[in-house]
Amino acid sequence: MRDIPNEKLKEIYTTMVRIRAFEERIIAEYRKGNLPGFIHASIGQEAIPAAVCAFLRDDDYILTTHRGHGDIIAKGARFDRMMAELYAKETGYCKGRGGSMHIVAADLNMLGATAIVGAGVPIASGIALACKMQNVDSVSICFHGDGATCTGAFHEGLGLAAVWSLPVVFVCQNNQYGMSTP
Repeated sequence: MRDIPNEKLKEIYTTMVRIRAFEERIIAEYRKGNLPGFIHASIGQEAIPAAVCAFLRDDDYILTTHRGHGDIIAKGARFDRMMAELYAKETGYCKGRGGSMHIVAADLNMLGATAIVGAGVPIASGIALACKMQNVDSVSICFHGDGATCTGAFHEGLGLAAVWSLPVVFVCQNNQYGMSTP
């Protein structure tokens, strides 16, 4: 196992702290009634996206869930645009129309956060297939919660990825919120 340089470890830690600060702020704003809609915070999951995204290139893709603020921040999202999105402002990543659960940051190759449990898995496989067919040296990362592992989309997406040897990594964030799927 190769050693991770101290600079990279500091980068990962800094990203973890940034994610936690963002999440604490939006929770406070939500509790004050300042944010329209609902939020799904990712507190406690900061290390996973910080470490994964620290080793991605700009041309790599990510997909995430409705609990994906940290994943998007780890890929390089700007706080001002993230906040604007949550406040339903035109300057947000989706012009204020995506809210907390449906953020897309195409400029970062962050192709979507979906509220449907497990829905990102086959999409990530599709992105990886497109990269492979176009001979593009990019990888697709799919962050998902433990609840996704009980969905048909999860098994279909993993099956396609395995059969076609796709450049995709499935990252299970066992946040123990898998309450609606046994």
